[in-house]
Amino acid sequence: RGFGMVGQMIVLCLAFYQTPVDKPSLKFFQDNFIVRMGEQRVAVPLQLPRAAPRLSVSFRKNKNYAVWDDRGLTIRIGKVAKSTKLEAIATSPKVFERDELVRVVDQIKKGERSAEASALSGSMRIGSSVFFLARWADKKGATWLEALLSVDLENPTFHPKFVSRLPGTTMADKPIDDQLFILGSRMTSVVRNGEAWGLAAFNENLGAFEFSEVGKGLESYMPLSLTTGAYVETTAYGSRIGGRIDLKNLTRKNLVEAKEAMRFIDTGYPLVALMNDGNQVRLLNTESGAEISLLSSVAMRRTPLGLVVWSPYSTPKRAWLYETDRWTPIAEWSGEKP
Repeated sequence: RGFGMVGQMIVLCLAFYQTPVDKPSLKFFQDNFIVRMGEQRVAVPLQLPRAAPRLSVSFRKNKNYAVWDDRGLTIRIGKVAKSTKLEAIATSPKVFERDELVRVVDQIKKGERSAEASALSGSMRIGSSVFFLARWADKKGATWLEALLSVDLENPTFHPKFVSRLPGTTMADKPIDDQLFILGSRMTSVVRNGEAWGLAAFNENLGAFEFSEVGKGLESYMPLSLTTGAYVETTAYGSRIGGRIDLKNLTRKNLVEAKEAMRFIDTGYPLVALMNDGNQVRLLNTESGAEISLLSSVAMRRTPLGLVVWSPYSTPKRAWLYETDRWTPIAEWSGEKP
């Protein structure tokens, strides 16, 4: 009986060692890296398709419409439609204090700023009311004003209602962007306000935005979810700090600090910070703390099976598949002839 148990153990051990272990593979086929592991297959395109730009945003109730497009804001009531670039907002005493208004009007007359709203930073519908966060730019393209307007589709007029000026400017950079969201029960945007940055939340009782500061020197911001985001700040002493913020309670956690240019490679978990000094790229797993150095000519994309890195980015000759906890290379591809 004892010999039989030993024999069974030997058979089990042999079976264990003979069980094939799936190893990932990495190939390049028709401008795609193909990652395989067992029955799993992931295609990583050399170039992601460009997202089609939004040409308009439209809201409707019965025969009444509120539309933002290349004409600006168009309100249609039945068969009659009128468009506006909101020039009156840019010179309204409802928007500016007297001294500031005098300065703004002078800058518009000199051509330094435009009275016409040039873009839409965000929009949303709450009940029968539609809200537009319009954006004005100066002659260099920099945002100098953002203001919230509303149109009541239940009882519309051809004159949108000025609601509130935004305290600061959003991170919006598209002609039609999506920087207005609901946090709790308030319309909210992430904004820069002078050197500070934080949240501008609309207080319905006050009829105005309230600003809550969370940091200074915001260089970039990336939403991770409806209530969290990743930020990169510049410091007064020349470095950059990257971190994560919980927008619900305004708690932040600094994850990385470096002297180089910095960004997060995507919104995936764990956050991976990329530092670039022009000659070399460093990748940091902000959870494990593991780091790897690469040539600056690389491109990369995360997959469920690991991070694909290739070089050069436009005409790859070599590529690697890394697990990100310790940056262990688990597969490799070479397009160079032996």
